Amino acid sequence: MIFISVFCIANIDVLSEGHYSRLIKRHPAPGADLISWIWALIMVGAIIASAIQGPLSDLGRPTIGIFISAGLQALCVFFFIFNWYGEKKNLVERKEDYLFLLKQESMKARTDSEPIKEGVMVYDIRTNKIERTSSAPHDEPAPRNGGNELVSFGELDDDAIEGDFVTATCLCGIFGVNKEIISRNVSVAVYGVIMTAGVVALTVLNIMGTTEELLYGCVGISFVLCATGFLCIPMTIMKANFFGWCQLVSYILISGGTDNFYMSDAECLPNGPHFTQTFYNTVGAVIGNVAGLFGVYMFARVFSKQSYRVTLICTILVQVLASVFDIIIVERWNLYIGIPDHAMYIMGDAIVYEVCYMLNYMPLNMLISRLCPKGCESTMFALLASFSNMGASTSSTIGAILMETVWPISSSPPCDFSNLRWLLIVGHLITPLISIPLVFLLIPGTRICDPIDPKDVEALSIFQKWLNKFDATSNAHTKPQRKPLPDSEE
Repeated sequence: MIFISVFCIANIDVLSEGHYSRLIKRHPAPGADLISWIWALIMVGAIIASAIQGPLSDLGRPTIGIFISAGLQALCVFFFIFNWYGEKKNLVERKEDYLFLLKQESMKARTDSEPIKEGVMVYDIRTNKIERTSSAPHDEPAPRNGGNELVSFGELDDDAIEGDFVTATCLCGIFGVNKEIISRNVSVAVYGVIMTAGVVALTVLNIMGTTEELLYGCVGISFVLCATGFLCIPMTIMKANFFGWCQLVSYILISGGTDNFYMSDAECLPNGPHFTQTFYNTVGAVIGNVAGLFGVYMFARVFSKQSYRVTLICTILVQVLASVFDIIIVERWNLYIGIPDHAMYIMGDAIVYEVCYMLNYMPLNMLISRLCPKGCESTMFALLASFSNMGASTSSTIGAILMETVWPISSSPPCDFSNLRWLLIVGHLITPLISIPLVFLLIPGTRICDPIDPKDVEALSIFQKWLNKFDATSNAHTKPQRKPLPDSEE
């Protein structure tokens, strides 16, 4: 039941991300505010869930929360039945994308063939149009859409090229087959197969493999997925995704050690914090999610005007400093200065980590939302989410191997958490700093509120370019017969 619940949540999440990705590309100005509102509501839901699940766990009935979650998820059906998202039909969406691509190619051809002279043709990126001075027969109205869209849909002449637009359907038009999108993104589909195989292999290794097999398999699968990702996914998208993966891997997850330390009883750890389920899973989680709301507010009001690099570097540094509070509690230094464990935990990890997580994730989410190719936003988000989850799984695997081999800890009486300090120092203080130089190599230097270069949005992957070149070469050696269109036969 847990698998089905998480599967449904993942589907709704990916489809929603694909939908608002299209909205952000058409109306980029309020994009940061839209993502801020989305994550603010997610934080509110997490607060409510934490307030329910903690007491249920203390009462020995944690499964009740699963059934409550399943019932609430069923309410999402009404959003899709009544189309509260305001989605357009596939034919309408594909037509808009088709017109956009035609206009973009036309503008490219005009800018390449005609010299840009004074009084002839000037492209203004702020107004999203080509302006002509003396040679223009009339003034073109300013487009209604801003940001990184090359063309305002209101400028397109639908009647002139409507006959050129063709889309395949099946079952009397119930389903649409987007052949042009499939042909433009064959490499993405190939990478989806590779990603699925890698996830299945890693799952099998986690269940049946030894520690050494798990380590070698994790390294090998990660290398294959990263290498093939740079071949099959557009470069700018993959760079951002690879940075997110590196950041997750570098922050080594040792939750198995910290959770046992915080919630161990007096028999296991006489001088430990002895947190209850209610405090650790409810009070701490509620405070953390409230801090996450503050992080969302900071992103919308402060960091949305900064560059991606500045935002990510600041959050990495603050996240590293927040881990110092964990070390203070593990070493019991807070007791020497008169600060209780509960207060130290709330002031440190519960608040700072959640703020940093939101400030770290939302810029990448915003960047990827603007970079997703037209027509396959949900597919791209699914692959990117899978890649991020793969990074978290890799980090957790590395942490488990370290706790088992290099710095072992024991959570059964007599408990031994003496090595937990080294796990925190290495996994939370040292290795996360590796991500800082990667920011300059993988993340664009533009501001979050600035438009993305349209060439990056519609760029093809290396593998897709090779496929297109191969098709062009194959077609050059053949001499196809020109056949009249069915509509032209009379």
